[in-house]
Amino acid sequence: MAPKPTKLPSGNWNTKVRMPDGSRRSITDPLKRVVEQKARELEASFARGVTAVPDEKVTVGEWAVKWFLARRVEPNTAAKNDSHWRNHIRPKWGAWPLAQIDRLDVQAWVNDMADAGIGAPTIGAVYNLLSKILGDAVLSKKLHASPCVEVQLPKVVKPTERWLSRHEYDRIQLALANRALQVARTGRYKPDPQAPMWQAFVALGCFSGLRPGELAGLDVEHLDLERNLARVQQVMTRYGPKPYPKNSASERWVPFPQEVADLLWRWVGDRGSGAVFTSPDGARLDDRNFARRVWAPALEEAGVPACRVYVMRHTAASWLAQAGVSSDEIADILGHSSTRITSTVYRHMRPGVHERVRAAWDGAGAATHVLHTPDNEKAPPAA
Repeated sequence: MAPKPTKLPSGNWNTKVRMPDGSRRSITDPLKRVVEQKARELEASFARGVTAVPDEKVTVGEWAVKWFLARRVEPNTAAKNDSHWRNHIRPKWGAWPLAQIDRLDVQAWVNDMADAGIGAPTIGAVYNLLSKILGDAVLSKKLHASPCVEVQLPKVVKPTERWLSRHEYDRIQLALANRALQVARTGRYKPDPQAPMWQAFVALGCFSGLRPGELAGLDVEHLDLERNLARVQQVMTRYGPKPYPKNSASERWVPFPQEVADLLWRWVGDRGSGAVFTSPDGARLDDRNFARRVWAPALEEAGVPACRVYVMRHTAASWLAQAGVSSDEIADILGHSSTRITSTVYRHMRPGVHERVRAAWDGAGAATHVLHTPDNEKAPPAA
């Protein structure tokens, strides 16, 4: 066991750890706790049979270059990771030697991000990326132990579930049908030639529960307008179509009612191929542009409170639950791998879900009881 750290004339703290070959390794740092932790980590690694000593000069930035090159992930994931690295991890840790990062340093970094107003989901994603980078450094024996342990992250508060009523949906459809675009040269307005497509997009989203990226990824050949089915085979990301959906459960056939089929037929009836939903320039629809340029104005025109495009998916599930469709069937339609979400989020919407509770209240209310007031403190004698 390493001796307790001693304070040097320079003000730094120092201890010496006996190596497996009998030599001693000196550990020095301005902070006593850092010296103690490094000594414990070294001894713990020796107890596990690790005899190699990591090079303390290797920085997080140097290791990350090698780490990123060795990864094979989706372009969307790679872009997110690159953004998190450039904006949050590299400015703080890039020049730090791997072996000098302490758990409390990581905790302070997380706290600083929260104080700076960075959202909890982003902080969680950034922290997880650093944890993976340092965790692989441990596996590659560049680091004895990862400091990303028992770090408290800000709580992610999920937004309150929101869905559209049928009346709200109808008002949104009316706003889309009457959608007009301003002509730049004259300042006048003309009907939006893509209005039928926007109506079909919202209708399919609200009745099928497809994710926005799945809607944008649909091709005409994925639609079966004779049986009113849509096949989910690819999703649209900000980097283009991905030739397979979120998970194995997400690849599915999804039904839709005739009113949706009628709207789709108006838009794609004369086409045999190509993207179903497109931007004005003919490219595949970007759901973020749709949210800003079409969805938000339609909600305002319809008098519907602002909400995300994703609310269409919740709307489909809530309407099905209210109609008595089972959790298993809803999960299949939504592409969930289990019924956990559908059975908890939408359970209270099912017909008769609280009937026994209300019946119990009615039964209890039928029993006679005496209201205690100053005039009837004592119950009347039995007749």
